[in-house]
Amino acid sequence: MHFMKICFLSLNSYPILAEKNLGSAGGAELQQVLLARELASYGYDVSFVTYDHGQKDVSYVGKIEVIKVYRREKAYEMSSFSKLRYVWKALNRADADLYIYSAGSHGILPFFCLIKKKKFIYRVPLDTIALGKTRKPIARLTERLDIRKADVVVVQSEFQRRKLVENFGVEGVVIRNALPIPQATCEKRVSPTVLWVASISEVKRPQLFIQLARAIPNAHFEMVGGKSREYPQLYKKIWDSTRNLPNLIFHGFIPLHKIDKYFKRASIFVNTSSVEGFPNTFLQAWAHYTPVVSLNIDPDGIIQRNKLGFCSKTFKQLVSDVTILLENRKLRKKMANNARKYVEKEHDIGKIARQYLSIFEPLYWEK
Repeated sequence: MHFMKICFLSLNSYPILAEKNLGSAGGAELQQVLLARELASYGYDVSFVTYDHGQKDVSYVGKIEVIKVYRREKAYEMSSFSKLRYVWKALNRADADLYIYSAGSHGILPFFCLIKKKKFIYRVPLDTIALGKTRKPIARLTERLDIRKADVVVVQSEFQRRKLVENFGVEGVVIRNALPIPQATCEKRVSPTVLWVASISEVKRPQLFIQLARAIPNAHFEMVGGKSREYPQLYKKIWDSTRNLPNLIFHGFIPLHKIDKYFKRASIFVNTSSVEGFPNTFLQAWAHYTPVVSLNIDPDGIIQRNKLGFCSKTFKQLVSDVTILLENRKLRKKMANNARKYVEKEHDIGKIARQYLSIFEPLYWEK
């Protein structure tokens, strides 16, 4: 087998890749890092184009090459042309056979790969993109360019696949999110913990989790979330709101490589987002025998269909569903076991990497 060169254009990935606490961690970036590590372990030549966090121009994290561009905090002072020049130079330095992109720098790879005669894969990170409902017109335009010009578009769910056809006339390939399955136990604390993990942003609706904690005062709640650049004031508001709640602990930002212990001790995981793709936190919870109670998000109906928790639809029902699981240890344990079996069967990183490779190899030999 020929081991092709694969480059991930993923500017925000360095904190996850290098396992450094730099105050940010995203789902799209996590998926790319997990895939990259798996591919590197198979012998593939893997590189990343990321922001500058003080590392050398070209450095290595294990076997993975990291090529830096500019500092993220300087981006607002730079012209679009200057940022494009940095990214273009880094992509050229990677000299890959295949480029993979998901979020953070739309619209570059279609031009780069056309001029350099390279192949690229675009992975849809959010349902809103498949729906064509991104708010900013420029972002909507560049996302459309990525979708239309990519050699393959990867989607996370059947829902995204259908919407991509409806809104763009493009057929996507469904490849679900991946996770290295950790060793875990179904045994939890005697006193159940209800956990929430996400960025502190409007779309994640952290204030609803606080309302949930107030609605069930006898239960123990824990909250993990870092400050969002778009909503810095919301973080302070959430911090202030949780300080005097005796049954809720707000831990602030926890880097991804330290997050497992929170899922390990949680008995129930709650999601309050209005929009997602396929949340990585669902997989992390299920891998640790933790059922999910989601207010709105249930990709392809898998929570309800596989009895991995509940999808509540209303806040009143969310309170009821969490209360039921808190009070019914037998049901909680049954759903926990269902969850672990499901994630082992459908989302193991080895299985998902092989699905990607089944796309990569034909693209390489098309050259």
